[in-house]
Amino acid sequence: MRDHKLMYGIYFRTGMLISIVILILLFLFVPYAEVEPYKLKKEIVTMVEQISAEIEKYEEPPPVERPKVAVAAAATEVSEEAVETVASTEFHEDIIRTQPTGPEIEVIPYAKVEVKPKPIFIPKPDYPELAKKAGIEGKAVVEAIVDVDGSVMDAKIFKSSGNPMLDESALAAARKAKFTPAKQRDIFVRVRVNIPFEFKLQ
Repeated sequence: MRDHKLMYGIYFRTGMLISIVILILLFLFVPYAEVEPYKLKKEIVTMVEQISAEIEKYEEPPPVERPKVAVAAAATEVSEEAVETVASTEFHEDIIRTQPTGPEIEVIPYAKVEVKPKPIFIPKPDYPELAKKAGIEGKAVVEAIVDVDGSVMDAKIFKSSGNPMLDESALAAARKAKFTPAKQRDIFVRVRVNIPFEFKLQ
């Protein structure tokens, strides 16, 4: 009985010693594991980029310019010594000469003549092609001398259109004009009149 008690103490101390040695060996040979603090995982955010599509503004095409039509005509408004024009396509030759014509016949100003000449036929002047292509417009006033038979015996530019081609066309048309004869004291006389011609692209 005594031997068992003695051996118990030996076994106990021996076990303690072995345990301590094992612990020391564990600390020496087992690698140290460092524990890192817990970190919150980064939140993955998906960024959706909104692309604003620019809507192109619809621009209406510019209006197509209609081709201009050349129109040459005698104007309706005239100066103080002008006559009203008549748009006629018929040429009248029913005026008979009542007295000889010549340099001896006096030319009376339009404002002083008693019976004023009335237009029978005022032709439309030809619109020069070059002027049409260049887009040239204008208004020419022709001073014409109406003879005793109503025909135009002379013509010149009273007010230029600003373009020689238009002026020449206006002169040519004025020379073809026809009027009723003017009278002064019941005598047929020559008289000066102003005939306007307008050249306009439409």
